[in-house]
Amino acid sequence: MKKWILLALVAVFSLQLRAQEPYPELGAKLDEYFTALAGSSPEVQMGECDYLISSCQDSLVRQYVTLKIYDHYLKSRILGDDAVAVHVADRWLLSREVAMNSPTDLMHARIFADFNRSSLIGMQAPRLSLLTPEGAAVQVPSDQSYNVLYFYDTGCATCKVETPRLKALVAEEEYPLNVYAIYTGADADSWAAFRDDFPGVTHLWDPEVDSDWQRLYGVLQTPKMFLIDPSGKILGRGLDTPALRMLLKQAFDSGEPVYGQADQMESWNQFFAPYGDTLTVSKVMDVADYLAARSFGEGNIAVFKQLMGDLLYYLSSQRTEVYRDAVIPFVQTYIQLPDVWNTPADQAQVVSLGEMLVSLSSRTPQGSLVPDLTVPGVLRRKGCLFVKGSREGRFSLRGLKGKPGYIVFYTGGCSSCQEVLAAVDALVAGDRRVRVLLVDMDAVLVDEPELGAQLLDSFDLSALPFVIQLDRDGTVLHRYVQL
Repeated sequence: MKKWILLALVAVFSLQLRAQEPYPELGAKLDEYFTALAGSSPEVQMGECDYLISSCQDSLVRQYVTLKIYDHYLKSRILGDDAVAVHVADRWLLSREVAMNSPTDLMHARIFADFNRSSLIGMQAPRLSLLTPEGAAVQVPSDQSYNVLYFYDTGCATCKVETPRLKALVAEEEYPLNVYAIYTGADADSWAAFRDDFPGVTHLWDPEVDSDWQRLYGVLQTPKMFLIDPSGKILGRGLDTPALRMLLKQAFDSGEPVYGQADQMESWNQFFAPYGDTLTVSKVMDVADYLAARSFGEGNIAVFKQLMGDLLYYLSSQRTEVYRDAVIPFVQTYIQLPDVWNTPADQAQVVSLGEMLVSLSSRTPQGSLVPDLTVPGVLRRKGCLFVKGSREGRFSLRGLKGKPGYIVFYTGGCSSCQEVLAAVDALVAGDRRVRVLLVDMDAVLVDEPELGAQLLDSFDLSALPFVIQLDRDGTVLHRYVQL
């Protein structure tokens, strides 16, 4: 259905909006379509993109659609999407069938395609002849083993962060693999000092670039890391160490899956850390879609279950809005699959947890009215000559009338709750408009168990503190707020 709506819009814009740039409605529909395609194999996405582009009869609309598609896959953070960008560049842009905006843009597209075409995920890794510090030639990747190719420069700031992480992995793990640290510079003295501090790997370089490693592996900046399997197929490109750890676990770990182990949770922490404050539900789903495509999509059900089970446990451990809002689409897409999660262990360890998380995440969602309940609590606001800063009594959850207004559910024996209460002090002291209602769940459950049960049914109070933000009408603006 989405494809037909999109094709209809293409036709409409071809007839009516020829002179208008950009096309916001068409662009929005394309964004929706990209989301629907996420997780499909690169080959499927290439076919869909070709179909959309070829369906555009108007040259300006065709150019807009093509460049929109190219830009999306060029900037995507999902491993494997760069293959679609290369395909669009080769099929439509470099062939001149669709015009770029400028000769400079066309040159950039040519450079991108030329420097990525040979090292995409799933391809046979190009063979390189590189030199040891003593000048002996070494062929990489080596045959019949897993290989890590780590391209770096001694003066690269990002490499100074990534190298210690890779060094720790080499020291900690006992996977049978060859790690090649490939210096991309030509300063022998700087390289020598670096090698002394990085044991356990094979150090190589090619200062004259005779092997054409820059183009064959697309090394336009450092660091750049690849994982290659014993058959020579590229399993991962543009990796950081946390992503490498996950791929190695896929390759080597076997047996009954165990979910939520500390090292697995830390790997997810490191995986999502680069997103920082830019993380969204759609980006969480992009990660899940990519991992599903590279496991379930390739017939590896065991790896799929390990990855999705671990991600479910990771989402359950996070008490921030983005992760908790991602629970429902994630569980609906990847956990509610009876033909996959079909053993008693699956039901006990994964499916039941998913059902519980969906139930909790569905309670008083963003955009809903807070339940019309009256609770005992303490109302906090900034004091002044005529108004006290704190008032104890019974309050309607919809009656805060603050801008902003917060409800804080807490318990007395919780160190995190004490930190939030301290943050409330600072919050109300700094903004006269703020109203904060503090609800002690220990007291409610002891003194008014029926009201306590209503609150537990209305909010995700599985872990405290739980903070929600309301507008003046009692509509939930945010949940799992970090004060």
